[in-house]
Amino acid sequence: MTIRTLVLSGGGGRGAFHAGVFKYLSQLEKPGVSGDHQGAWVPDIVIGTSIGAVNGAAIVQGISAEGLEQFWLSLRERDVQGLPPSMGWVARKVANLILKPAIGTGLPVVPPEIAMSGAASDSWPPLPVLPAWLSTRLIGRWSNLLDTGPLHKNLTDRLKLDEVKIAASEKMLIISATNVLTGEGVVFSNRLPTGITLRRIIASCSIPMVYPWTRDTDGELYWDGAVVANTPLGPALDAVRNRPMEEEMEVVIVMMTPWWESGGAAMRHLQAPQDFGEAMTWTLDWALLASFRRDLKMARMYNRQAQAALARGETPEHRYVRDVIVAPEEFMPVNRIIDYDEVGSRNLIQLGQAAAEKAFKAAFAG
Repeated sequence: MTIRTLVLSGGGGRGAFHAGVFKYLSQLEKPGVSGDHQGAWVPDIVIGTSIGAVNGAAIVQGISAEGLEQFWLSLRERDVQGLPPSMGWVARKVANLILKPAIGTGLPVVPPEIAMSGAASDSWPPLPVLPAWLSTRLIGRWSNLLDTGPLHKNLTDRLKLDEVKIAASEKMLIISATNVLTGEGVVFSNRLPTGITLRRIIASCSIPMVYPWTRDTDGELYWDGAVVANTPLGPALDAVRNRPMEEEMEVVIVMMTPWWESGGAAMRHLQAPQDFGEAMTWTLDWALLASFRRDLKMARMYNRQAQAALARGETPEHRYVRDVIVAPEEFMPVNRIIDYDEVGSRNLIQLGQAAAEKAFKAAFAG
């Protein structure tokens, strides 16, 4: 028996790429792929970080590939985020002056009744450039540029996520977050008593300073899981530690960053970043890949040990894990993390489908 695991990395508005990959995985016919990998590739376990937690929860609950695609095509910036209600009118003007060139639109203030931001009294004080009373009035008190209240609302209104259905799913879901006070990575699972809640899915998406940290029901504060591990391969391996080691694992790892094996031919043709925008994109993406490179190196080392043990007729100490990395061929602009529109999402869906097809043909040639 082969354990199938799907790992979905974070990337905000880049998450439409996941929908394209899922569309390919759900295809019944996959030309150029071996017979044992025809039909829909259905995961037993889904691991998600940030927007990967959102898409992963939908997949575990049972959304179709078409349903996930249509959700992404209909998604707009205002469905995900807005300005925090405690932001002053001058700060709102400045924020939208910055946002319009980056995402093509300004954003409204999120209504207080659905806002995820903390109260103004608990937020950071205004910059000390004006008297406190005037600064509070013009700039406001806030600790994050944007608020995720619309996303929280649309997880149920439009994506139809249901905590009860996620808990009852035959598929295991694991999502990651980062404890704000300790810096430790944490995981939540629908197989643990604490379970998966909508608030914990939002916690996994809480990009530091861009979005508010999320206070869980236990009082802990959480930031985006990508702060510690954007592509958490480790939890995928831990999830099956009690299964027989003779069972192999097949892990489809979906990343939002170009992937080249170290020393590969493609890397030698790269040019250095050509402007500040590219430099920012590369810096972010390389930082997000750091922990995954370490985990992948360790998993492949364990593979060699497992293969040696099996060749000797022994029960391996570590499970053999076949990794299939699905990644874009080009960098996605950093502003795409908070940018949501039909044209951009459609392009990312097509890129994801093509990348998955290329990866499967390479891994499971027919």
